[in-house]
Amino acid sequence: MTAFNPIPLLKLYNMAKKAKYDGYGHKIVYIDARKKYKQELVQYYKDIRTVFNKGQQMTWLQLYDFLDRNLKEVVIVLE
Repeated sequence: MTAFNPIPLLKLYNMAKKAKYDGYGHKIVYIDARKKYKQELVQYYKDIRTVFNKGQQMTWLQLYDFLDRNLKEVVIVLE
């Protein structure tokens, strides 16, 4: 089981969804990490890529399909 904070995960999902519908789904995921919250998104993407895609680059379409399939099974734990 892998734990992620749900807010950045949903932001990453929305970025992938937007890229898919804007016609950039076939391009490799690139997130400009100049701001702190974007650095967190980059780290989440790297974690997803490492754990679930054997460390290989993903396209926006692959990331969207993965998140769309797995966000339905997300359990949010309130502390």
